[in-house]
Amino acid sequence: MPSYVSRPARILPALCLSVLLSLGLSGATASASSKGTPPSKSAVYSAFLGDSYTFGVGATRPTDGYAYLVAGAEHWTAKVVGLPGSGYVRVATHDGKNIAAGLPGVIAAQPRVVIVACGHNDAMPNVDYRRTEAAALKDLGDLRAALPDAKIVVVGPIWLDGHPGKRVLFVRRAVHQAQRRIPGTLWIDPIAERWFTGSWRQRTGDDATMINYAAGHPDNRGYAHIAKLLEADLRAMGVQ
Repeated sequence: MPSYVSRPARILPALCLSVLLSLGLSGATASASSKGTPPSKSAVYSAFLGDSYTFGVGATRPTDGYAYLVAGAEHWTAKVVGLPGSGYVRVATHDGKNIAAGLPGVIAAQPRVVIVACGHNDAMPNVDYRRTEAAALKDLGDLRAALPDAKIVVVGPIWLDGHPGKRVLFVRRAVHQAQRRIPGTLWIDPIAERWFTGSWRQRTGDDATMINYAAGHPDNRGYAHIAKLLEADLRAMGVQ
């Protein structure tokens, strides 16, 4: 199985995941860069780059994940690059890649809007989380250099518990510090906005109804919740 997926937000629900992965479908729009470069055949309006949450792990199917829901609600064509297990620092054990591996695909699509949602895996045990700011700065800097006219929105760690620990808060601050150094980027902070307020271990509050505990990720309701909050933030920022 490929380490990331790339397909349009408006795909037919009847298509199974294996077919989508084998086809590697991507959406297209007629946009062109400000420099007059002819639009790429794979150009899309938006791109979502992230980890397993962006992939949609835990949902009934990946297209029930937040990235597809947001793109669908906004009527965006979208390239969705989700690399399960990855972080700015953390390398996924199944394929040896971190989030930087998804940059070429996003850049090749030449999107007008880029949503980068990453960081919670960098707070996991056995990760050198203190390197997060430097790694995020490089990845976001590379993205900005390659897409100078795109609206880039950086989403901090999405934590499925209302009581994040010190490592999580450190990573959140590190990603924010990196984002602040990249010109023209926008910041969304799910932890500060308290997207999730329940208890993961006790399965209380929103964690009781929005988590697929077998998968250790949001379920369909959880992804719909994330999509609703993310879409509201994007619209408040004028990202449409």
